[in-house]
Amino acid sequence: MVITFHPHPQQLLRESDKRPIRLLTGIDERATLIEKYAPVDILLVLNFNHGFSTMSADEFAETVLENALHVKHVVVGYDHRFGHQREGDAAWLEARGKAKGYGVNVVGPINNEDLPVSSTLIRDHIQSDRLDLANAMLGHAYTLFGTVVKGEQRGQSLNFPTANVEPHLDNKLLPNKGVYLSRVTTSEFSSFGMCNIGVRPTFKNGSEITIEVNLFNIPEGQENLYGNKVTLEFLQKLRDEKKFSSVDDLIEQLENDKKTCKAIIENYRDV
Repeated sequence: MVITFHPHPQQLLRESDKRPIRLLTGIDERATLIEKYAPVDILLVLNFNHGFSTMSADEFAETVLENALHVKHVVVGYDHRFGHQREGDAAWLEARGKAKGYGVNVVGPINNEDLPVSSTLIRDHIQSDRLDLANAMLGHAYTLFGTVVKGEQRGQSLNFPTANVEPHLDNKLLPNKGVYLSRVTTSEFSSFGMCNIGVRPTFKNGSEITIEVNLFNIPEGQENLYGNKVTLEFLQKLRDEKKFSSVDDLIEQLENDKKTCKAIIENYRDV
């Protein structure tokens, strides 16, 4: 069994100071990743609400772990803290388990290039255009769940038709504006492509961020993706978004971007 919380505790705890937290994974993404990489019998999602946030470490251990789940063994990370004011930690739980008759295993830090893997560091890498380091720490490509929606269909006129992806999470952490080698997976097929995150500055001076993907291999009969739920993976950043002096210059750059993507794909290996 894996125990997780929804919504993210920081979403609730930061309400008063209006500091938004940008999520690496929503609950659906988390469930999918667990099923893909570490299948378990049960994924238990605990509703993290105001009442739950005031529960002491002792109350959590007694109510959830012992009385409800009757745990025989618990595995936690070395820096895991829980309970009101984060009063419980791994050492506290080890002592509690010893007194109550269940085992506790504390997993030490997992390092990548001598740095401990953490969600904070992964966020920093994504926001610093080090997608390679973020993906290495994640153990897979950074992923976004979304739905294909209608856009302005400008890509059709450029001969680079795109699928506009609307994230399922409003507070999903997006990579910086730019062009990325990506991969889109639907219920029917998977295709590499190039993705643009940005405001399309060549055509307008807007501020609304859009996510558009030009797919390289769409099977015949699957061209209409409107309404489809998709998984979008960000594999490698190619360049920043820029404003071009003419549409022809933009098309030339897109053609070069596509060549670069296909060259990378030839030697691409999943993280």
